[in-house]
Amino acid sequence: MADLQIQIVDEHDNPIRGEDMYFAQEKGLIHRIVRIMVEDAQGRLLLQKRSQKMERWPGCWDNSATGHVDEGEDYEAAAKRELYEEIGIKRSELEEIDTYYTDRPHEEIAHLRRFNRVYKTVAKQNEAIIDDDEVAEVRWFTVDEVKKLIREHPDKVTDGLVDAMERFY
Repeated sequence: MADLQIQIVDEHDNPIRGEDMYFAQEKGLIHRIVRIMVEDAQGRLLLQKRSQKMERWPGCWDNSATGHVDEGEDYEAAAKRELYEEIGIKRSELEEIDTYYTDRPHEEIAHLRRFNRVYKTVAKQNEAIIDDDEVAEVRWFTVDEVKKLIREHPDKVTDGLVDAMERFY
């Protein structure tokens, strides 16, 4: 995983170069991330529980799929790749919701500085197949259940899930 080159961008989201993911995070380099929210026909959200093997936010509930944009990759290609790699859902089209910038301290990293692009898609209940290296579990939640989870167990959710819920739900 250390050889993964993610897309480093400037403060206007213009690509600059590729860099090792961990180096980029530790140095506070601005990079890109995608977040995908999968909904079902009833408006429930599919969340993933990150594997305990994950270095950051192990065992925490997260967006349906999420990940870094690789060097030379655009947001949409990264979103489709992550959706398939993490939970086995293949989509030719995703609905782009928004792009926002975050710059926040993190206990293990000086600062997480990144552009976040959020996508949405609708899937059937049995469509997801998890990747046990990155994802321990997937589960459908109502919006109210996710908000309750965040409120009552903030240590069991990622910052990205909190962001998405506050901004879009």
